[in-house]
Amino acid sequence: MSFNWINWINMAAVMWIILINVIVARKGLSDSFNSKQMIVNIFEQIGRYGCMALMIFPMFTRGWKFGFSSVTEMLVWICLNVLLLVIYSLFWVKKANGGVFILYGLAFVPAVLFLLNGILLRHPALVTASLVFGVFHFLIVKENV
Repeated sequence: MSFNWINWINMAAVMWIILINVIVARKGLSDSFNSKQMIVNIFEQIGRYGCMALMIFPMFTRGWKFGFSSVTEMLVWICLNVLLLVIYSLFWVKKANGGVFILYGLAFVPAVLFLLNGILLRHPALVTASLVFGVFHFLIVKENV
């Protein structure tokens, strides 16, 4: 099972994450977290946008294709994507009540989503970008909590 030059399912997942963040920002529920160290902010953004692009386009992969070794692996991938997107959405719903756990969850869930996609799609560049995003996103949240 493989995708060619674009992964429409992951495009929908990325659009869902963006849509949630736009809705939250318009309602004034999101906090603008930044680090005092510009290099941390830069690497977090490189990781974030790198993950979004690499989730959709198979850049830096063998044959410019995404792939799975079995249908079962693809079904696991779809279920994990849906589960993590639902959890991410629920964390935003619960954020109004506050709590450090929610803030760390909002940082952790997208990083895990990107990392699992990198692993299951056999996409080393996405794995790398997700680790960069996850580490620097976590540092920013930790600094601001």
